[in-house]
Amino acid sequence: MPVEQQAGFNGLTALAVDPTPTRAMPVADRPAPARDHPSDAARRPHDLARVRTLPWPLLVIVTVQAALSLRLVWSNTAFQDEALYLWAGRLEWAHWLHGAPTPVFATWFSGTPVIYPPLAALAGAVGGLAAARSLSLIFMLTATTLLWGTTSRLFGKRAALFAAALFATLANTQFLGAFATYDPMALMLIALATWLAVRSISPGPRPQMTLLIAAASALALADATKYAATLFDPVVLIVVILAGRRLRGWRASLTAGLIMSGALLTLLAGGLAVGGSAYWHGITSTTLNRPAASSPTSVILERSYVWTSLVIVLSALGIILARQDGRIVRTLIATLALTDLLVPAEQVRVHTIVSLQKHVDFGAWFAVIAAGYAMARISRMNRGTGWAPVLALPIVACTAFSAVGQAASLYRVWPNAASLISAIRPVLKHSNGRVLAEGDEFSVIPYYLGNDVSFRQLSTTYLFTYVDPRTHRRIGMPASFADAIRHGYFRFVVLDYAGGHPAVDRVITQAAQTSGNCREILNEPYVQLYVRLTFRVWKCTRPSGHSERKHHVAG
Repeated sequence: MPVEQQAGFNGLTALAVDPTPTRAMPVADRPAPARDHPSDAARRPHDLARVRTLPWPLLVIVTVQAALSLRLVWSNTAFQDEALYLWAGRLEWAHWLHGAPTPVFATWFSGTPVIYPPLAALAGAVGGLAAARSLSLIFMLTATTLLWGTTSRLFGKRAALFAAALFATLANTQFLGAFATYDPMALMLIALATWLAVRSISPGPRPQMTLLIAAASALALADATKYAATLFDPVVLIVVILAGRRLRGWRASLTAGLIMSGALLTLLAGGLAVGGSAYWHGITSTTLNRPAASSPTSVILERSYVWTSLVIVLSALGIILARQDGRIVRTLIATLALTDLLVPAEQVRVHTIVSLQKHVDFGAWFAVIAAGYAMARISRMNRGTGWAPVLALPIVACTAFSAVGQAASLYRVWPNAASLISAIRPVLKHSNGRVLAEGDEFSVIPYYLGNDVSFRQLSTTYLFTYVDPRTHRRIGMPASFADAIRHGYFRFVVLDYAGGHPAVDRVITQAAQTSGNCREILNEPYVQLYVRLTFRVWKCTRPSGHSERKHHVAG
């Protein structure tokens, strides 16, 4: 029935039901029928199409990632590195604005102290530690989004879906999303460089040049933000060359590789020239010539596998499945998959587990692309929609039964400093009392006490020499700690036994327990990466007959 007849039929039916006579409304008094503006009618289908084209799976993934990281933000006080970088950022701002003195951070920081620390300090000034950690979450969400974009261009949307879901739910990704250090920013910049470089393959020559230089700039900034990020520079260049060969041929791929590597080397050389000897010393001491530790190879490999086991297995499967897609794809997948082994191999070289929980996520960002490729290939075995829930099961199961608990345990590897700060704040406020703090707590105290303590009041267990006030003899480590404690040089002694110097810890502990002028005020157990440790604090007084001016410290 035509619309007009249907309307008339409905009107007659209404009159039949309600026979009450009604007075006809004058035409002039009748309200005008509501009409859509022509532009509104034209815009509605366009808006609907725009909503439908939004990457809803990606939005769901980053929402889940944000929720997993946010639950950790308020679960512990600042880690030593978080406190150090936020404290250093405050000092850098004070130096720039008011000329205040600062330690020479460039000589011992593992990243440029003028990039991330001031940025994090700004966030901290707005909302404290939670805001600084939320800044890291923004970096990690951006890294996941760039992962989606990079994988989509290389292997399609289905592979991007799996890759982003895998990366977002890793325990290490959850951890870095709530951790205010260099790492999330450096990882985001590496992701940006890779995305820009892959994106440069499609357009004409001029956009390609611009995008490649931008990619090199992002990679150089990542290297400056965290020096260890340089380990992944060759990976990004290889990915660009292989992806270019696959899409545009060898000539275009080699040209892209030469442009990007030339721009990167130029930027890095310029940065080193501007930074000078202080920055070069920091690079060599923290990254290039890092002293070897004593962590067993089996421990390093076992922990790396536990954190990224699903990614390792699926990316290895990707290498097998890529055999059917030609030599270039096979080489590209192998490069991405084997990147997950770079960090464990480097840390095995120096036998250390320091920062392993953070660094493995850098390699995982590349490896999940190969894993996503593998899952996309498997999903094509079923042309219907049954592939989605089946392949989602391992990711959901790994997240629920493993990754969530691992991320929470990673956030408990350092002691909660609330008791320490509440104990020492009343004593150090408006006084010149000195504190001997294990390296892990050296930066936590000035971060939380702010203007109540100067960095000149702090001494670390890493380097300390002392001149005996009676014999005027310079005493080196570790006897210097015992002599200083006996003479009442320190007001507080803080140890968490995680600094990697057990001989020094034993000397300090024995001196604090036997000197007679130190009283233990805090003794709390905690677990660091499956090892039970104890957080201990002593409050010390100066023996009678010793004055402040008799004491002198050097080094």
